[in-house]
Amino acid sequence: MSKPTKKASALKLALAVLAVLLLAACGTMWYLYSQVAPALDEGEAGQLNQVKDPDLEAEGDRTYNLLLLGIDYDTDRDYAEGKGNTDVILYLQIDRDAGTVNAFQIPRDTYYGEDMGEGRKAIEGKINEVYANGPDQENLINNIANMMYELFKLPVDDYVTIDMAAFKTMLNNMGGIEMYVPWDIVTVDKNTGKEDVVAKQGTHLISGDTAELILRNRNYATADYQRLETQQYFYAALVKSLLEDYTLADYYSTCKVIAHYINTSLDITDIWGLYGTMLKVKPENIYIVRAPGGAAHINGHKWVYYIDRENCARILNEHFRSPDKPVAAEDLGLATGYEYISGMNVDEGRTMGSVMSAAEEGQQELNAASSTSSGSSASAAD
Repeated sequence: MSKPTKKASALKLALAVLAVLLLAACGTMWYLYSQVAPALDEGEAGQLNQVKDPDLEAEGDRTYNLLLLGIDYDTDRDYAEGKGNTDVILYLQIDRDAGTVNAFQIPRDTYYGEDMGEGRKAIEGKINEVYANGPDQENLINNIANMMYELFKLPVDDYVTIDMAAFKTMLNNMGGIEMYVPWDIVTVDKNTGKEDVVAKQGTHLISGDTAELILRNRNYATADYQRLETQQYFYAALVKSLLEDYTLADYYSTCKVIAHYINTSLDITDIWGLYGTMLKVKPENIYIVRAPGGAAHINGHKWVYYIDRENCARILNEHFRSPDKPVAAEDLGLATGYEYISGMNVDEGRTMGSVMSAAEEGQQELNAASSTSSGSSASAAD
């Protein structure tokens, strides 16, 4: 019998090593899966059962629609009774075939009317109160999902709610993210009126604590409207980090850290598939737009965000509905006939690629201004 050649022995050794590595990788992934999967459930949000009008289906089976909610449990309002308010409302429509994502930002102070459903009366008239106080107290998600459909005629296939505190935990676990801050972020102490600059304009490594303050800050002339634009820069930074720097192991590690802060109708395999889909979507194919409108005093409420129905219908028809299935403005459940306190804002939207480009250009302008200033100082010294 002939002896095995050195080449054959080396091949066998390589195959054995590869097999061991594959088994180790599978074992690691199974361990991570076993740690994350049990923690993902519907929790207090409950089962989604959105009531839809079959005559006003926006997209049929063409797209997948996901509702993302950031829940604020650390609030000084007492009407949520520990169930939290929806501080961030983001509607995502994903077209897997086309490789596109459309995102609709809804201000937390959006005026929804005087009835939360089934005769439940408005408290402040703002959409952020509906999740916790609507008629379905067993499945809180239906309160906001049904209100979304009433106001915008947008179907929801699945949902994710995340405790706003989890943003801190997630970003700290990631080691922070590089974010361009488009303007100075200033907070104001309610008791003393003292201003504090949280982050200066420019690109910084943003920690979890700073990110939470940036996401929630509303100390702007246009309050929620500008706040949503600031959030766009955060989303762009997060997308860039996840697409360029993250591995599957990193993904599971982050999921493990924040899973307990999440309520969702998705299981871990759904999320894994969604993550895989998003990896294939280019930033220039992610479109994001804010609901058009502005501040108003309505029906005795101190102030609310009043959405312009005509422009909202146009934007939704152009970007979130099939061309052959538009929904007329009068079929939306948005209020009309009120006056704006300081004018109306209409956002035509932009892509995440555009946001990233704007961030780069903004930083370049800052660098140029800093260089000019340094040169002037040096000349004066000479």
